[in-house]
Amino acid sequence: MRSLVIASAILLALDVVETDTITVSGITFCNKRRVEAEVTLWEQDRGQDSKIDPDDILASMKSSKQGAFEVSGSENEANGIEPYLTITHTCNVKEKGCKRTSLYPIPEKHIGGRYEMTYVSLDIVVEDDKEEC
Repeated sequence: MRSLVIASAILLALDVVETDTITVSGITFCNKRRVEAEVTLWEQDRGQDSKIDPDDILASMKSSKQGAFEVSGSENEANGIEPYLTITHTCNVKEKGCKRTSLYPIPEKHIGGRYEMTYVSLDIVVEDDKEEC
């Protein structure tokens, strides 16, 4: 009887978890010119460096030489997904050979659909940007 209760609880929990999907597109540019960049779509858990439950990579790609990108991903999460995008690039870095990673949250209203970022200006350096040389 106890096994039946546990099995029922597991099936009920699995039924509650839904697959959420997101598509993000845009064009990266730097100093008014379209540029190539590495674009990664993430699903937030406990952080990219977490040993317990790191963030999940949903998709990753290099934008075209004209800066165009489109990434899509889906994930099963009990409380829905919390997607965000990182773009790694060389726009306005401190030294040649360095790369800067910029983080862009994705508004919740776009989950289950498409988030069109249009033009993504990599010129703007914000406090949360990470630069590696």
